[in-house]
Amino acid sequence: MLKGKGVSEGIGLGKVVILKNEEIKPEKIQIEDVELEKENFYHAVHEVEAEIEELINKLSGTEKDILQAYLMILQDPTLVQETVEIIEKEKCNAAYATEVGFNTIIQMFEEMDDPYMAARSADIADMKKKVLYKILNKEEINLSQLPPNTILVTNELTTSDTAKLNLKSIAGIITEVGGVNSHMAIMARTHEIPAVVGIKQIMKQIKENDSIAINGGTGEIFVNPSNEEWKEFEEIKENSKKEKEKLKTYKNEISSTKDGHHIELLANIGGPQDIELVINNTAEGVGLLRSEFLYMNAEDFPIEKEQFEAYKKVAEKLQNKRIVIRTLDIGGDKNLKYMKLPREDNPFLGYRAIRIFLDNISLFKVQLRAILTASAYGNLAIMLPMISSIEELRESKKIIQEVKEELRAKKIPFNENIEIGIMIEIPSAALMAEELAKECDFFSIGTNDLIQYTVAVERGNEKVANLYTHFHPAVIKLIKSAIDGAHKNNILCGMCGEAAGDPSFIPLLVGLGLDEFSMNANKILQTRKLIRELNFQDCQKLADEILKLNSSEEIKRKLIK
Repeated sequence: MLKGKGVSEGIGLGKVVILKNEEIKPEKIQIEDVELEKENFYHAVHEVEAEIEELINKLSGTEKDILQAYLMILQDPTLVQETVEIIEKEKCNAAYATEVGFNTIIQMFEEMDDPYMAARSADIADMKKKVLYKILNKEEINLSQLPPNTILVTNELTTSDTAKLNLKSIAGIITEVGGVNSHMAIMARTHEIPAVVGIKQIMKQIKENDSIAINGGTGEIFVNPSNEEWKEFEEIKENSKKEKEKLKTYKNEISSTKDGHHIELLANIGGPQDIELVINNTAEGVGLLRSEFLYMNAEDFPIEKEQFEAYKKVAEKLQNKRIVIRTLDIGGDKNLKYMKLPREDNPFLGYRAIRIFLDNISLFKVQLRAILTASAYGNLAIMLPMISSIEELRESKKIIQEVKEELRAKKIPFNENIEIGIMIEIPSAALMAEELAKECDFFSIGTNDLIQYTVAVERGNEKVANLYTHFHPAVIKLIKSAIDGAHKNNILCGMCGEAAGDPSFIPLLVGLGLDEFSMNANKILQTRKLIRELNFQDCQKLADEILKLNSSEEIKRKLIK
């Protein structure tokens, strides 16, 4: 049995198909016909472009946006010219020139201070590989025509590879590298494909056509299990399938405990492409719309009209369901390639989110105008991320008021009573919750950042990953502080971090008085079922007991038993 990190739950059973990220090292060959080699290079580039364009036409949403960015990389004249000049000057073969030319640009990106731009070096390397395959007439695995029940095994699944997959054929994904928030992991969770990452030297441990049983929840991988073990996994998978069918009976049901305590269940979404998941799982609204989707893959700041149309689309499709739009949350591990942010030793503690907008008010106002104008078409709310002080909240509200006055002057309709809330994701905000609650309409606890700021653990750092836990007693006490502060001022307190979707943690959150849970839409029905089986008074007693414990392990054991 192999053990990695499960990033997408479920049982996957099937045969291994290995996607080798083969390293090609073309030798330098002197040539006589320079024009022919240039033609070979151009032809290879155009073939790759055509394949990407064909994929783009079949996709929508984030995956389409990312591939369009890939296409722009390949069409960059600097990238192409670098290779052509090598062919001309050194009179060498196209494959070698491509290797050297693309690597020059890759190195330039790797050395950039901006983490987002530096990360694009991997995208250029992916394009290089595809062009080399065309030049050398090498066959790539046709990811759109994989056999049924494929367990795809690879070092790393690139964005362009992910876009080519026929998801109906994929029973599971195993990679050597990758994280919980990689594009592959997000895609796998969205389509409910079991996935495990972090298996070192994977190609030496798993072979082509091996039979595999994968548990995407625990991260366990069983290679060539016995017939008896295989049957056990089939039974688990079948039971899981039956459970999912049963969960459909909870569609449109009220999310209330047995003794009548009502909870709102909402979805976290990344853009309009996720609306169907919200509707199909009958979420009671959207607790977090990550507005970054409009910015991250753009070539420049999206204009007001573009933002307005996106927010309006979500508002109209979800009719009167409440939609909380988080204003742009960049910085830390999220940067914009067209916005040069300062290099920082500790970016998670630096120039992030609302701090950037309060320093760039014109950019802030563009987004606020788009949200406010779209609020005339549905039930939108504004959520401000990374609020650490009452001064930041007051300054943000002042700017929102200025935008409202501008719209009134132009007679542009908007919801005059639009709610303004804040994310509680910094300990100072949780400790000041009672005072902050007097000056906003709702809270949403962002546990992902709250945990890392409370226990001083960067959430993406594997070396200290064991210390990053929402079961930490200090984190729980801060959650309680936020909820109590909200309720003393009669405002709602929700949660949109990963902890909101953890079944073992939900009874505690209910007992602490959390009003609203926002999570991956695919978890809505399972959570609704759980809440309807709970007794609010029992959850309150559990919360009282947990608050007396001082050990993360003790708390975890008590909640998971």
